[in-house]
Amino acid sequence: MVDLLHVSLPWELEEDILSRLPPRSLVRFRAVSKRWNSLFKDKSFINKQLSLSRPQFIFLTKSKIYSIDIIDQRINLRELHASFRDSNLQYRRITTCDELLFCKYPPFCSKMETALWNPWLRQANLIKLSVGKEFSVFGLGYDNSGPQKAHKLLLYYPPLEVVIYECASQALRYIDTPYEVYLAQIDRRSHVSLYGVLYWIACNLQTCEYFIQCFDFTSEVFKPFCLLPSQDKSFLYELRLAVWKGDRFSLLKQCFSSRKIEIWVTKNKIDDVEEEVVWINLMTLTASNLPELFHKRYGVSYFIYDKTLFMCCSDDEDKHPCIYIVKGDVCNKIQIGYGQVSWFSHCAYVPNMTSATSEFQI
Repeated sequence: MVDLLHVSLPWELEEDILSRLPPRSLVRFRAVSKRWNSLFKDKSFINKQLSLSRPQFIFLTKSKIYSIDIIDQRINLRELHASFRDSNLQYRRITTCDELLFCKYPPFCSKMETALWNPWLRQANLIKLSVGKEFSVFGLGYDNSGPQKAHKLLLYYPPLEVVIYECASQALRYIDTPYEVYLAQIDRRSHVSLYGVLYWIACNLQTCEYFIQCFDFTSEVFKPFCLLPSQDKSFLYELRLAVWKGDRFSLLKQCFSSRKIEIWVTKNKIDDVEEEVVWINLMTLTASNLPELFHKRYGVSYFIYDKTLFMCCSDDEDKHPCIYIVKGDVCNKIQIGYGQVSWFSHCAYVPNMTSATSEFQI
């Protein structure tokens, strides 16, 4: 009889099985062997595991941070223990910078400390902002031209001052900004970070065209990336940008009058784009009880998984945080917790094994 406890699997099969496990399991498995521990730090393994992971929501209240898993129309709320100081946590916002979480600064601050964070590895790197003037932080990205990612903050002070803050040296530099950037009405609620570049939805006030604007932290220039699909009467839609499959964009469009939602995705990977960006209409959702996404006080975050739309936002009364699960003409609403929450922030996030300490050097 074969002793199954001592049968060795082929390494390729072993690696494939491990890549399909959730990060919280892999963290425990680091102590199994040196080979496994080295594998979990390998960039190709991290990318494969990231592509197979199920997205979730990160939910921030005045005093706590939670992860929200959604499986079989049920939510699992798990409290996360931050690896950095929680002072003034009630004033922060939560978003992402590629595979890591970024706890954003409050608007118009001159001195603050926050973090770039991987909750599953319990790793964080503090980012200290210390400037003499009260700027607002638009987003975080990095210069990837060197051997290590050099993270930078994009700051602005209305109407015309834009500066770069280098996290490593804490140096502040004003940059020249093309006048046409100021002709674009920027939606700061819907910006995303991908490969260290910031992207957001803007509208050219002269042509009334909606497009994706970006800021490249390597070259430190603003530039238009592509037009949004289906431009006809775009001002009648709520528009939300997100990352899809880890390397593409998705666009959520909701009609003001009917509440119908369209989901568009880019055909090619963003880093492979050399010609005109091609958008594909992935699905159209027509449930009669879709929430109204316009002017949500606490924003809207979403992800797409298994041909289903998952959204986090407040309800139609803008009081209670909810998760909406939408597929075809069916929309299920799940309230997060009980009672009214006075303040919250949230973002979609894919759990992964990316190290916050090796990826971020300050």
